[in-house]
Amino acid sequence: LCLSPFFRLLRFCEEKRHQGDLEEIDALLGCPLILTNMDVVEKLESLSKAEREFLCSLLFHTINWFREVVNTFCKQKEAEMKMKVMTRLQNITYLQTLLERALAGTPGYVPPVCNFDGEATDGVAAGFTAPVNKTKKDGAGRKRKAPGKNSTEENSQPAEAAEAEETQQEQPEKEKEKETRPGVSLVAYRSFFRELDVEVLSVLQCGLLSRSLLDSELHTKVREEVLLGPGELVFLLEDMLHKLEFSLSAGPARRAPFLKAKADRSLGFSHLQQWSSRDIASYCVQLLPALCTHLENCHNHFQMLQSENNGVVDGPATDLQEHQLMSAGYQLLLQGLNTTFSWSGFSQPGHRNLLKKALGVLAGRLKEGGSELTLEQLVTHGFKYLLNFRSTMPSLSTALCLSQLLSTVSERGGDPAAYRQQMASLAHGFLTQIWVTATGERERGNKFNEALHALLSIYLEHADDVLMALEQITGTAIPELLSASKEGSSASWPTLHRQTFLVFYKVLMAELDKSARKIPAVKTSDDSETQVEKLLTWNLAVRDFHVLVNLVKVFDSRPVLNVCLKYGRLFLETFLKLGMPLLDCSFKRHKEDVQSLLKTFQLSTRQLHHMCGHSKIHQDTSLTSHVPALKKSLELFVYRVKAMLMLNNCQEAFWMGNLKNRNLKGEEILSQRSQGSDDDDEEEEEEEGLAQPQERSDDEDQNDGDRIPKNNRSGHMDQEENSDDSD
Repeated sequence: LCLSPFFRLLRFCEEKRHQGDLEEIDALLGCPLILTNMDVVEKLESLSKAEREFLCSLLFHTINWFREVVNTFCKQKEAEMKMKVMTRLQNITYLQTLLERALAGTPGYVPPVCNFDGEATDGVAAGFTAPVNKTKKDGAGRKRKAPGKNSTEENSQPAEAAEAEETQQEQPEKEKEKETRPGVSLVAYRSFFRELDVEVLSVLQCGLLSRSLLDSELHTKVREEVLLGPGELVFLLEDMLHKLEFSLSAGPARRAPFLKAKADRSLGFSHLQQWSSRDIASYCVQLLPALCTHLENCHNHFQMLQSENNGVVDGPATDLQEHQLMSAGYQLLLQGLNTTFSWSGFSQPGHRNLLKKALGVLAGRLKEGGSELTLEQLVTHGFKYLLNFRSTMPSLSTALCLSQLLSTVSERGGDPAAYRQQMASLAHGFLTQIWVTATGERERGNKFNEALHALLSIYLEHADDVLMALEQITGTAIPELLSASKEGSSASWPTLHRQTFLVFYKVLMAELDKSARKIPAVKTSDDSETQVEKLLTWNLAVRDFHVLVNLVKVFDSRPVLNVCLKYGRLFLETFLKLGMPLLDCSFKRHKEDVQSLLKTFQLSTRQLHHMCGHSKIHQDTSLTSHVPALKKSLELFVYRVKAMLMLNNCQEAFWMGNLKNRNLKGEEILSQRSQGSDDDDEEEEEEEGLAQPQERSDDEDQNDGDRIPKNNRSGHMDQEENSDDSD
């Protein structure tokens, strides 16, 4: 328990006595440790609870010793010392794979405390709850190799970095389930590991060890250069990302002694808190050349993989474990760069030179003399450099990280709008691409859906005309999906299939409402041409809304209905606030356009009313919670249309009638006829329209559609009487 902290104290004493020279204790770097035979991890079931907990404690103590050893000797310059540091990193990543499996077989185990620089070290263990090892439903588990193999090959991906590849296709086959060995994520145990110093990240300046440097027996060839293995690269990048997110990301205060929940965020960062945000940013800028080299290595790896397999991702030349590690490293590099360039300090004039230096590193990978360029030129060249990586994205999550990084870099210039078209084109390319895993199965799962949601939002936010982009999806991609097989997808948008429809639907509805809010309000000074332009914009928005609302007839799951009810009300409120004043002013000049728009919109309000009835019939509280506010907006819409007609002296064209309760398909709900109207919330719904009474047949009276005249003649007000008193 005391070994690691005492060794840290010894190190500082030696550095103080010998001006940083650690020659007297450097034997401890390569000093062997005597442990139990690690084959016992394969036989966890045969061990008693005490033995399993002892094994877990042994692994925690060993890993923490190695972490402190790496802290001590990471700054050594000699090649031999660097090689030994690299060996210890390999030991750490290997032991972590064993620890994940040992923890999975030891539920309820609480690790020993390892950090003693807080005020209440006992509280860490007392408040800790061991995570439950659940079967991974979103994707396949990670395969482990036997411990007898070369360490660079057996290093599995640490838990957090694995998220890019962890949420892939399910493996229903029993054979695959048998091969998959469960492991517990070490993310929850971070406070039980010794903190790595910031200087450890200097190891990233070593090159990357690839398979081309391994001989046929998977042993490294004799070499003088110290190289990182993929597993060690991922391990260091994960730690770097944790540090950057803590120091540079805008979040809750790092020091909150009176707020325990927020103070917990600083667990494992006590050494890092001695660094200022500027110091961390400056250190990262120093590492940028090395990070760019690793980024290019990952790009070259996947580019070579594509050429070997003739462009097929899951070809015979694909090594699954290496693919997983390289994918994780690729994503972590992009996330680290994005977190660095997102630092709010770069917006301050005092840090402008540091920003130019950072952008100069990116620009310098393409063009010499980066220091002579202006900030805008640096942004342009940096953006162009990063854009080159788009062709080798191994997963949608990685593609999202690249898109976010490019967006962040573009915002560092004076004119982010100049990059809108490139950003939209990039996101569109990713969204219309077929994403498969290294095993050849389609990407899916929660992580994939989250990345898809974010990427689709980026595409629509950067599109020149959001409403036209929405219409492209609703008018082309969705009909393709409806005509495809059950397991099929849209031909033009392969990421749109039945499993991802909810993701698309949620983003489309949200962006439609956001776009409607941005339509300029009508002004009394607007000429006829301006009014027509705004009418056309609203007509397009209403048309998109109509298509989206009517999709609930096909996709009638509760989450889809929930989204439709929520954003349907928001869009209706926006239309009442911004759209109706435009119709007031435009009615006399552009009567036919106004009537056409209202007719389309009333078809949508009818469907929303059907959804209210559906929600109450099924007594689904998650849906009925939206009903009162939506009904109020629908009622306001009725009287707002009447007010518009009165304003234009056409009130005779307005008529109202009681709407009947109908289900999503428009069929009348008969079961409620026997129910009374005692509930306070049961009220008559009114339907409005512009109608010619003499043109309505008995057939139409039984239909709850909205009537708009085909000509501009105004009839008298016709009050339709229905005996239906249901809600």
